[in-house]
Amino acid sequence: MGKEKQYSKIFEEIHNIPLVDIHTHLDPQVLKAKDLSEIVLYHYIATELVSSGMPREILGLEDPVERVRRIIPFLRNVRNTSTFWALRRVLSLFDFREELTEKSFPSLLERFMDFEKNFNGIGFLKERVKVKKAFLTLQFTDTDLNFDNSFFIGSLRLERISKEISKESLRILEDKFSMKVDNARSMRDAVAEVFDKFKNNVSTITISLNPSEHIIINPREGLVEDAIWRVKSGGMMTLEEKNALLSFVVNEFLEMIKDRRIVFQLMLGVERPVIGASPPDYAIVANEPGQLLSLCPLFHKYNEISFDLISASRMQTHELDVIAKNYKNVFVSGFWWYSYYPSIMMERTIEKLQMLPVNKWCAFFSDAHVPEWVFGKEQLVRHQLALTLEDLIEKGYLDAELALEAARSLLYENALNIYHLK
Repeated sequence: MGKEKQYSKIFEEIHNIPLVDIHTHLDPQVLKAKDLSEIVLYHYIATELVSSGMPREILGLEDPVERVRRIIPFLRNVRNTSTFWALRRVLSLFDFREELTEKSFPSLLERFMDFEKNFNGIGFLKERVKVKKAFLTLQFTDTDLNFDNSFFIGSLRLERISKEISKESLRILEDKFSMKVDNARSMRDAVAEVFDKFKNNVSTITISLNPSEHIIINPREGLVEDAIWRVKSGGMMTLEEKNALLSFVVNEFLEMIKDRRIVFQLMLGVERPVIGASPPDYAIVANEPGQLLSLCPLFHKYNEISFDLISASRMQTHELDVIAKNYKNVFVSGFWWYSYYPSIMMERTIEKLQMLPVNKWCAFFSDAHVPEWVFGKEQLVRHQLALTLEDLIEKGYLDAELALEAARSLLYENALNIYHLK
């Protein structure tokens, strides 16, 4: 079979595989882009534009139409990136396939508005993108948990009650649960209240760690109380205090989920905020060699809990795969942020397929804020997965049947099993 025919056959099969999107920032109450800037200025694109020389002030313009109009001269500098490749696929939803220029901009705006007029977000995700389940990012401050739980699954983030806690977020925590938090015991009670509120609406507990942040199994409660006192005083925690409070909160949650079918997601490999880095994220990839080793005792102690490790760093890929190969409760998923590029996707997919049991990782999540970008992301993943599998078949490492079986596992079946969704 010719190479082109082989790719077409594989892509056709992969295109029909359903998806589970294990990490999104979708708003279930507003399941569509509010304006065109939420499409064209997706944060990956915004970072590329600023780094290419576009004035940062454009991102802060109040009028979303003017924001998009003002970026047009700078788009030519990012047309080569794979994020822009995905953006072209998103724009094709509006039947817009020409180059975006000052002249074509009114046409794009009109077509976008026509498309969004009758847009049904859940219907689009289910039918066009073939998403069966999508995870929602939840914060402890969220009050509306009335999402469609036949389609959406909650993922509770811990940053704002641990490593990123502030005087204001601590006050909100106290007010929300009518309690005073001023020592380790009352912090433990507050964490338990948060979990009790969300326990029936989540399948994951999630936290993103900067490279300098370590989770300790038995943090000193004196340091935890020092951290609480410093936050309540309006000060900034030392790194030692922050790691103690972070570890305390994480360990409390792990104790509460160990008898439940809830997975712990760890997002790694990114340092933020970094002074001078491009908005809107102000983030770079960074690694601290001791961090991954420090997590291994956690995986051992809580061996009844599944940990899904998600890294934006290409440098961490092999180390994480080795950990997943050694710990039955550790999984490694997706292509996050600075690794959402075809060359890295191909490298990671080949390594994982050659190194790990096929049930140890998931190949897709969108990290998207709007359904339209879930489509853009899945287009890139399906296309690159088909190319990678075609290459492995051609070189004799897989036959076509095994390659397609692996694709179904990576895009759908593994997420169902790892996250107990069956």
